[in-house]
Amino acid sequence: MRDKLRRRYQVQKEVTRNGYFEGEFAQSELHRLQEFLHPEDSAPSGRDVAVSFEFVRSEFDVPMIVGKLKTSLDLECQRCLGRLEMPMELEFQLMIDADDEMVRASSIDTLYSDDGFIDVFEVIEDELILAIPLVALHENIECNEYWRVAASAPETADRENPFAVLKQLKTTD
Repeated sequence: MRDKLRRRYQVQKEVTRNGYFEGEFAQSELHRLQEFLHPEDSAPSGRDVAVSFEFVRSEFDVPMIVGKLKTSLDLECQRCLGRLEMPMELEFQLMIDADDEMVRASSIDTLYSDDGFIDVFEVIEDELILAIPLVALHENIECNEYWRVAASAPETADRENPFAVLKQLKTTD
């Protein structure tokens, strides 16, 4: 059963009923993400974030949120400083309020609820921010006309080995 997307969820309630949610919301609702987008976006883009997720129990009997999201971000190319559209399709799974031992025993990250409630928009925003590459670049290296890439490695002249003299001193016994 799929339900309408909301911003906040009560974790225990949704886990007991195996809540499954999907929907879309405007990228402009993710305020921290806006800092990572292309600076010429004076008004946030009209892009949406499509998301689907469900609340389940992990093998350690801890509540989890498991889901997928899809969107496209306008980043700044670090080579030409122009707009770079980067499609994002992510899958995430996070334990909710797991203790340190469970986190070490599994390879799954955890998030902490606020008195039993989580804000899914914050979770999605965190996942998107973590997925942004450190250096965003267009695939075409010619996006900046001033960026010069050497066509081939410069030729190096053959130099005489300074230790060649030592070879004469070597004796064979």
